Amino acid sequence: MATPKEIKQTSERVTQLVNKLLKPQAMVRGSFSTVYRRCGKPTCWCAEPGQKGHASTRITWTENGISHTKTLKEQEHRHFQKAAEAYRTYRRYRRQLRSEEKLLEEQLDLYESDAAKAPQ
Repeated sequence: MATPKEIKQTSERVTQLVNKLLKPQAMVRGSFSTVYRRCGKPTCWCAEPGQKGHASTRITWTENGISHTKTLKEQEHRHFQKAAEAYRTYRRYRRQLRSEEKLLEEQLDLYESDAAKAPQ
């Protein structure tokens, strides 16, 4: 049997998660990677055999089933990294919320079945 106290505690956790989800913050989907490429200048150090090339950071995301990639400028990197982390945190809270809502529903079902007896 689920007690009213347990139900209220679960409800409070749901409310806390909703409040965390509604905090305004910049979010962006995507993951970061560093790629190396040659610039094409024949006199550049990257043209020498065995060199990886110039490092550049990029973010990749999928939108409407299509993969997109954006190369980031050095000054953009920190902003996008924070926004991507905020998005991952948001998604984690969403998973937790679904789990807590499922638990709340189960607790309420148990409470209802114990409280509402068939007439005898």
